[in-house]
Amino acid sequence: MRLSNILGLRKQKIRSRIFTLGILITGFLSITFGVITFYGQNAGNFVMSVDTAARNRGIVISTDPTFDYHTTRLMSEPIQDARDVTYAWLKIDEIMEHNGNYVDVDHDYVAYTFYVKNNGLETVDMTYYIRITEVFKNLDHAVRVLVIDDGVETMYMKPDASNNVQYPAYMPIAEHFLTSSMVMREMVANFKPEQIKTISVIIWLEGNDPDTTDAVLGGMIKMQMNFTVNNIGIN
Repeated sequence: MRLSNILGLRKQKIRSRIFTLGILITGFLSITFGVITFYGQNAGNFVMSVDTAARNRGIVISTDPTFDYHTTRLMSEPIQDARDVTYAWLKIDEIMEHNGNYVDVDHDYVAYTFYVKNNGLETVDMTYYIRITEVFKNLDHAVRVLVIDDGVETMYMKPDASNNVQYPAYMPIAEHFLTSSMVMREMVANFKPEQIKTISVIIWLEGNDPDTTDAVLGGMIKMQMNFTVNNIGIN
């Protein structure tokens, strides 16, 4: 049975639990999100090395909007045995108001809010992108990624095999992944010294997607989000 036939009836059991979610943010220009299954009880977090040259450019991250502190690594708690959900169930306002890892007591998904600051002395062009580094059982066809950049929402999905899929009216129209492995790419032009951006990322298994079937049970996907600086400086 397709999940879309029973979504919304929360009092009933939706399906067997599907996968484990974890998220790790690390490095001044590197952020990693992981969605993992069957990697062990403590799996789901990933470490990336800090690029010294990038650190020297002054791009820093923090869960503190005042930047009283910043660090090279921010880590969420992995979610064990996550169920599929749908966009309407996401508590977006609460996620955006909550610094760092957000845990929804009712539904299972990755949600993390953090801040990016140009702590350097030069204006730079900054690009951030999300790419898939590993996938198993075609879970990338059912996953949704929502990026909220300074309050602006953009949802990303892999194209459906059919053009005749009808999603509920409450769901925003999603942009397609750029390639089979690249989810999205966005440039922030003229990122000035002391400028701060607020970013929330939400990752979930969309129950209305026709690819969310028993075939993805035990599936796995890893995604990596990176920030890079494109230029030496702008006069």
